[in-house]
Amino acid sequence: MFLTIAYVTLAVLVLFGLCILIHELGHFIAARAFGMVVETFSIGFGPAIWKKKIGGITYKIGVFPIGGYVALPQMDPSGPGTQAADASGKKDEPASPVPRVSPWKKIVVAVAGAAGNMLLAYIIAWIVFVAGKPSAPAERSAAVGFVETNSEAYAQGVRIGDEIISINGRAVGNWQDVIQENARFEEVEMLVKSAGLTNAVALKTEKNQLGFRVVPGLHNITLCKVLSVEAGSSAAGAGIQSGDLVRTVEGVEVLSIDHLIALISGQPEQPLDVAVERSGAILSMQVTPRFDPDLQRARIGIRFDPYAVDTDRVVHIAPGAQIKSHSLVIIRVLRSLVTPREAKATSQALGGPLMIIYMLQDMVRKGIIIALWFTCLLNVNLAILNLLPLPVLDGGHVVFALFEIITRRPVPAKFVLILDQVFFGLLILAIVLITGRDLKRLNQLRLLSKPPAARESPTNAVPPPAGVLTNENPSQE
Repeated sequence: MFLTIAYVTLAVLVLFGLCILIHELGHFIAARAFGMVVETFSIGFGPAIWKKKIGGITYKIGVFPIGGYVALPQMDPSGPGTQAADASGKKDEPASPVPRVSPWKKIVVAVAGAAGNMLLAYIIAWIVFVAGKPSAPAERSAAVGFVETNSEAYAQGVRIGDEIISINGRAVGNWQDVIQENARFEEVEMLVKSAGLTNAVALKTEKNQLGFRVVPGLHNITLCKVLSVEAGSSAAGAGIQSGDLVRTVEGVEVLSIDHLIALISGQPEQPLDVAVERSGAILSMQVTPRFDPDLQRARIGIRFDPYAVDTDRVVHIAPGAQIKSHSLVIIRVLRSLVTPREAKATSQALGGPLMIIYMLQDMVRKGIIIALWFTCLLNVNLAILNLLPLPVLDGGHVVFALFEIITRRPVPAKFVLILDQVFFGLLILAIVLITGRDLKRLNQLRLLSKPPAARESPTNAVPPPAGVLTNENPSQE
């Protein structure tokens, strides 16, 4: 256990730190290539836990590893290295001995951070492509794995196995697309393909336990891989073993754990033909469900761990396709934030540094290739976000430099100072608000992971999908 925690912690620090390091290294290399003054190269913010001055440059690691910076006085439009102009248009002498830098060099240095992230993203994408990324069924399909019978979706005719084609006019190809589109709207119109026919379904979204908007009652495809078989159960008697993958029941393809429960729960003492996959071979066996008075349904004595067995196939995604997919996700979120109809729901679904770190450690636990794939996404995210034309970001430096190129004079220092203070304050406020929401979400995840006293073993610690209005536990059947 200790070694696992140590490995996950180290992997998260290395991967997250690498994203920050490569970004700041891009700025640093470009600035040094142009002979610019570099005062500080820092990974992290706040008090230094390590610091050393080499060649006039202070290198340090901050106590808060959620970012970094390279102190370049010649890049500061309101500080040293700029020249102010008086009312007559005559430029003053430089405010300090630090020489001015031409605007085009400032643009190159500002963009170099994002370029570093994109370069790293492509390198990682190639590694993921060559090695192959484990994928879950929901990553390859937008098919419905389960529909709660008391949901509006069920009332409107959505059934298990139906395929979602589009949401509010936007095509979806997998369940991640479905999640992202549902999170952006308070009401959605889905085109659903069922038995060769396509129907339009209008559904309202609701916040789940983590604060993300979802369509109640709809769940994705999941694998039904056996974690353990109860001794003396009907599954054990039929020969089902740990590691088996349940494929069909009475010839019906099993699309999720909840689906398996639905197929079995109402048929006590009825022999059922079950097909399982074991070591690549399909085995047929007959299982007779027994009624469980505690759960008030029939079951066969199988236990699952949905989080431990969520992949079943390795896919080789072209590097360019990975970068394009990651970019479109981020651009779609940014577009939603400035679209009145979508802005509120999208902003409520945003996560901050804490959620990013939580998701990264979850990816590390699933495998290093999946963690690398997520790190690729993080680098694309950092590159695009840092190029937004806001004063506190790299994109702001680009805008100021372009202004200087066009007008042949720098942006007034006082104006820049006011903009920086305003946007820095807004950025800090946004970080505080998002971090507070992240803390609530992480606490909710902690509560959801606790095994209720009524459950029989720790394997039951994983709760049903949010919104399931039954007393059934999807991790036991």
